[in-house]
Amino acid sequence: MFLSNLRVHYCPKSFQQCLATFGKLQYTTKVKCELDTSTEKAIAEDGLKPRKHRGRIKCNNTAVPPEIHDAIVRCAKDYPLKSLITDGQRLSNCIRSRKWYPIDPAPNRGRTNRSIERTPPSAKRQDASVFDMHDEYSCLTQLVGRSDAEYAVLKRIFTEIAQRDPELKPRSFLDFGAGVGTGTWAVAEHWHDHLFEILSVDKSRQMNDLAELVLRQGDPNRATMVRNVFYRQFLPASPDRKYDIVLSAFSLFDQSSRRRLYELVDQLYSTFDKYLILVEQGSNAGFQLLDGIRNHIRRNHDADDKHLFAPCPHSMVCPRMIQDDGTPCNFEATFTRNFPAPGGHQYGSILYSYLVYRKNPPDSAHGFPRLVRATAVRSKHCVCHVCAADGKLRDVAFTTSKHGQMIHRCAKASRWGDLLPMRIQWLDSAEDDPKSDET
Repeated sequence: MFLSNLRVHYCPKSFQQCLATFGKLQYTTKVKCELDTSTEKAIAEDGLKPRKHRGRIKCNNTAVPPEIHDAIVRCAKDYPLKSLITDGQRLSNCIRSRKWYPIDPAPNRGRTNRSIERTPPSAKRQDASVFDMHDEYSCLTQLVGRSDAEYAVLKRIFTEIAQRDPELKPRSFLDFGAGVGTGTWAVAEHWHDHLFEILSVDKSRQMNDLAELVLRQGDPNRATMVRNVFYRQFLPASPDRKYDIVLSAFSLFDQSSRRRLYELVDQLYSTFDKYLILVEQGSNAGFQLLDGIRNHIRRNHDADDKHLFAPCPHSMVCPRMIQDDGTPCNFEATFTRNFPAPGGHQYGSILYSYLVYRKNPPDSAHGFPRLVRATAVRSKHCVCHVCAADGKLRDVAFTTSKHGQMIHRCAKASRWGDLLPMRIQWLDSAEDDPKSDET
């Protein structure tokens, strides 16, 4: 009543935005929830805390392993650390705001390519400036400024795979665009004893040398911490060679055209035997790039036995693209910095978008709603913004009185990016349910 009587033209602009947001807030409690059987049994009989349900991805404030951190210090001992931290922050900012301007051939002769016309001069200079990693200092800048954030993202993705597929024992791993080797660090944390071949592919020879030096703890005469790691500048020529896990993280922007990008995706898709992981920045540009890849795979590889494992609980068109409100589908990973930021901040966060494909029948968690924004915890209820199995974004409020204490506590404890371990039946029809707005 108080908010409705306020004179809006006297309110500050930020407060007017808050009123507009509250006015758009729409959610439903008209749902029928059925908690996952294994989760319900674990809570009721085994004493499992609801905050530790099977949909939680237990990976927060991730720090690189201590031996890797010591190796980074030894590798950077010949350069001023302060300059590396500053330039690493600049590199991270450039990657976060990076755009993709594919230069595809013009469809008709005599016409200029519009993608070339709209490419700003700053983007044309990017290939020869900050993203070139062909000297030792540039590679160290990547190692100091980006390895902690990238490792946190990959560790979180591998943690989800390991939790949902505890029987997974990969024997081979391919990392395309490996950089300083963060993918190798993350995969070795989970399956160090099972991996017998790791192929690290990066076009920069200096980057490959640095990645190997890190695994040797900064001393070229030491043995590597991870066995059977091979470094190459190109993908294997044989199309019959398969790898259990194939990864491409933060490297898809390097493809100059859509044709080359989709050819690369087809090659990686035909190479993986268990899991394919594609990761990019959680910006609009990164999300749209991955959505284009997802549509390409759905059009050209829909008939095989592989399916989308994460993050989506469905295989339909992304509802973010249908809404078209400028909000990307992204998630957050928090990490402990290798070195404190210039402002003294020890912890950081990174937004990322990703796709995981699996070659196997769907697991029991397939179809669980995924939280695509942080849970809004309120008095006696909580509001979850989820991507549902029917291919729609929905806001649902959970209360103890309507859904039971167990379901309410599980939803309340869930965080951005987690899965809700339940099957939800939406009782209100599509015609009666107003369009869900971003909250």
